[in-house]
Parts: sequence; C-alpha cells; structure tokens
Amino acid sequence: MSGTKRRILILGAIGLLMIYYGLKLYRAPLESYTWTELLINYAAGFIRRGLVGRVAYYFSQFVSPVFFLTLTVILGYLIQLILFFVQTRSVPDREWLLFALSPTGFLFTAYNFDAYGRKDVYLVVLFLLAYELIRRRVKLRIAFPLILVLYEIGALIHEYALFYFPFVLALLLVTESGRSRRSRALIAVVGIVFLIGNLVWLFGLSNQYFDLDRIASSWEGLIPNYELTAQSGAMGWLGIPLKDGLQPVFDKLTFPQTFFSYLTAAALSLVPMALLERRFGIARAVRARLQGEPPFGWLAGAFALSTAAISFFSSDWGRLIYLYGMNLFPIGTVTIERFGLTDRAAAEPDDGYSRLSFALLLILFTSTWMVKMYVDGGHIALQGGAIYRLMDWIERIQAG
Repeated sequence: MSGTKRRILILGAIGLLMIYYGLKLYRAPLESYTWTELLINYAAGFIRRGLVGRVAYYFSQFVSPVFFLTLTVILGYLIQLILFFVQTRSVPDREWLLFALSPTGFLFTAYNFDAYGRKDVYLVVLFLLAYELIRRRVKLRIAFPLILVLYEIGALIHEYALFYFPFVLALLLVTESGRSRRSRALIAVVGIVFLIGNLVWLFGLSNQYFDLDRIASSWEGLIPNYELTAQSGAMGWLGIPLKDGLQPVFDKLTFPQTFFSYLTAAALSLVPMALLERRFGIARAVRARLQGEPPFGWLAGAFALSTAAISFFSSDWGRLIYLYGMNLFPIGTVTIERFGLTDRAAAEPDDGYSRLSFALLLILFTSTWMVKMYVDGGHIALQGGAIYRLMDWIERIQAG
C-alpha cells in the first residue's frame, strides 16, 4: 500500500471515530459542560464565547439547534483532517504516524469525550486555515488581513484563540524574512495591537454584569425537554469572579503529582515535533535565515514563548497540550515547505530491523499513555492508554 493511501485510510478511520463521537454528543445530556458552552449566545448582550451559540440561534428557525451544533462539530473535525492531510504531504511517514496517532493529537478527544465538541474544534480549523495561507505563499497584503479576520472570529468563539495568536506572528516573522525590516516590524506592531486590544476588550466584557438567565431562557421552546438554568455548566462559570476561576490552576501548581504528570505528558506530546526537527533541522534553518537580524529572531522567540501564558488562565491543561501540538506540528511542516527543506530528509533505513524498531516505537508511543483533559489538584493526569483499556475490557469480559 502506498504512503498516500495509508494516510487516507488512517485519517478516514479517525474521521469515522469523530462521527461516532458526534452521534454520541448528539444524545448527550444538555447539562454537560460541552453543551452549555456551545449554547452560550448573545441573548444577555454581547458576551465572550457567544458567537457559535448566536449562529445556532439564528438558524434555529430552520433546523434544530442541537442537530445544527452537532453537525458543525463533526464537520469541524473532518475539515481538520483534510487540512492536516494537505499540509503534511512533505512529512515522512514515521513522523506523520507518530503525530496522527498521538494520544495528544487527533485521538485526544477519543480518550477524553469531555473534550469532544469543545470550541477547540472550531479554533483548530481557524489555526490550520491561517497556516495554509502562509504555506501557499498567499500575498502578504491579502494573507495578513485574512489571518487577523480568522483570529478575530476565533476570539469571538473562545478567548483561547488570542493566546495562540502569537504563534502565527512568529511564523510570519520567520517565513517573511526576505521582506524589508519595515514590513516585518509592521506585522509585529499590528499583531501586538490586535492582541492587546482584544485581550483588554474581552477582560472588560468579563467584568460586566450579564443577566445569564436570559441566555438560558432564550432556548426554551427551541430545544425539546429543555431545563437549563443560568447555573448550568459553562453558563455558571461565566458569572464567577476571575480569582475563583483561577483557583484550579493554583491547585495544580501546589500538587507535585498533578503538575509533573502534566509536564511529562507535555514532553511526550513533543516527540513527533522533536523527530521532525531532528530530521529536517528546522531550528538551524531558522537561525541561518535570521542571521544578522537578531531583533526579529528574538521577537519571534518571544512571541512563541508568550503563548505559555494561557497555562495560568486555564486549568484544562490537557486541552492546552493538545492545542499546542495542533499548532506546533503544522508550524513545522509549513516552515519545511517555505524554506525548501524537503531535500534535507535523510533516507529511511528500509531493512527489517528498522521497520520492526519503528513499529515497536509506534505501538508504545501511541497506546501506552494518555493525558486527561482535566484533573483536580492532587490527582495524576498521565494515565494508561489504549492497550491498558483493552486489557481492562478483556478482564471485564472474562469476569462476566
């Protein structure tokens, strides 16, 4: 079987899994955090995270909101797979397989159903579209405004988009290194103004009083057997003070077993990116391209590092690890194509020992661990993966 057909088969299987989970989401209780977040709209006024719910509310005169939102979630995951397939054609099979089947890659939501259908699904599509504009070398005067529009839409969907926005700024500074300093400085300045302006705006919205009962009541009559209140799931979290919302983050920092289990999971999630770097020498190529222009190199690095700030504002560290991977791997593949590094790929040893060694690595990496989207302080986030679940399933059958 050719590499392309194998990739289509693997992504097709993941796509079927995402459809299955979409059907499961459709039947899930509306009281779940996922559904209550999806249903946040602008009935109480302009509020953060309300765009998806507003669109669903508009189309509710034509189609069931629950069906509409489920459909958009499923389509979101399928679009991700298509964009990933297109953007990673230059990536060798081994690195590709390790990322595609990673427990913190596309299978993250399979391990964590609570993460399936969160607004990350829309954000990842927007991230990949932005990277696709850069990969295709769309003219900067067209691409940059479009990227700002994509991330503005993302900010209206969920504020996570803003915390990952510096990644695309860093990539632009690197891939557009052939342009004048003035052009790149303008990208940085406009990007910083865009980022700060949106963060201040969203922080201001978070400090306003909203009658959240109006959001809950706006869906009455549109969804059968609807009994949600302003205190249900994500709707209730919108109304709590910032310091209370950050308490779970502080809890994770004070329990070593929780903190280091997430840290270990983050390190494991970087294995495909590390192997991609080892094969193509991406960092070395970037340093060579920016040689003699240290301000832009330092600025790109600062942009990339600034994304870590989200760890202090969100307690769903498993989701953050997943979102980091969904940014870093595409950034690596885009850089490889833009810098013409595909010729650097060393030929893969094709002997039986090499194939067996990689098969063993792939099985161990993709099936022995997983990371929970969220655990309370004092609990361990890094847990056994698919192989352990299979063993538990066999034991239950034998016991039954």
